[in-house]
Amino acid sequence: MHVFPRWAAAAAVVFLFSPAATATAAPPRPGLNSAYLGDWGRGGYVHDANDRGDVVGALNDENVNPQPVLWPRNGAPVRIDVDRGSPAAVNNRGDVVGDNWLWSDGRVRTLADPSRQMRSVDINDQRQATGTIDPDSSGVAQMFLWQDGGFTTFSPPAGMRGYPLGINNRGQVLGYLTDASWSVRHGFVWHAGRMTILKPLGGTVLDPRAINDRGEVVGYSTVAGSEVRHAFLWQAGRMRDLMAGHPTESGLAWDVNNAGEVVGNIGFKAVLWRDGNVVDLAVPGLYTYAREINERGDVAGWATFPDPARNRVFRWRDGRVLFSEDYSTEMGLEVSGIDDRGRVVGLIDDLVVPPRPVRWVAGPSA
Repeated sequence: MHVFPRWAAAAAVVFLFSPAATATAAPPRPGLNSAYLGDWGRGGYVHDANDRGDVVGALNDENVNPQPVLWPRNGAPVRIDVDRGSPAAVNNRGDVVGDNWLWSDGRVRTLADPSRQMRSVDINDQRQATGTIDPDSSGVAQMFLWQDGGFTTFSPPAGMRGYPLGINNRGQVLGYLTDASWSVRHGFVWHAGRMTILKPLGGTVLDPRAINDRGEVVGYSTVAGSEVRHAFLWQAGRMRDLMAGHPTESGLAWDVNNAGEVVGNIGFKAVLWRDGNVVDLAVPGLYTYAREINERGDVAGWATFPDPARNRVFRWRDGRVLFSEDYSTEMGLEVSGIDDRGRVVGLIDDLVVPPRPVRWVAGPSA
């Protein structure tokens, strides 16, 4: 199970601008068909998706208040009857975790710490959940691992603040640490009472983005003497700069599967790092962005086309690219996940009607 920190990723929803016209081959006809996930006519949101195709998020009720829902891989949305809190994540068993609750087999279980408010951010297939507990009277916020009704809490190093992002199936918690000014950021992996700190590639900022079940972490980091960001892979306790040959270009790693395949960007080009090599996904477009990868190696993201300016969701599989229909570059567009059948989920927001959760599926002839 790979983890993408959806609640924390400000770049997950992007309002794309109209690029200057340039000579770019027109994309082929759409091969990904879009289907709005069942809603109540008032819009909604997507927060997470699992490998088998279940999606969690929220739908707006008659008062335009978001209500937690699960969209099963096949079927209409199921309302999760909880008092508060949006769903944060869904595991491959279909269990859903929210701020202070676990929804499993149609039943809600309270996870609350008796003394303070808490915020869950992820759950693995072992039903281990992680998140943060609000500061007590001392002003110290703690992080937690919840399992079978019990809490294990852990704190950041002195002078730092800690924020979990996800948890893999080995119970390793991925997160980041920051100082009070947010000018220094490091990553961490916590497991069985021990916190390992991931330091930047010579700079001051490292942002982790995902961890796989082998404990490999990807993200991006600044380098010494520069604000340029380099994609990295942390593997077996060692940092690896994925930007070899591109020292002055910006690079971002966003997701990693259990085979160690990493997706992200070098500049404005979507790439896949596989077996030590950089694979140009060769997605047509002026700007292309890879965000998600599943266990079979399918990649999902979006591309921007000029003249007329528009953007499209894409799915890459074994060198072949399928596109969705066109969307205006003035829309908000999110790609939130890709399941093991290659179905992509996300969100579109045209700023006129409420945002709509969407699943993109390859057409019968694609």
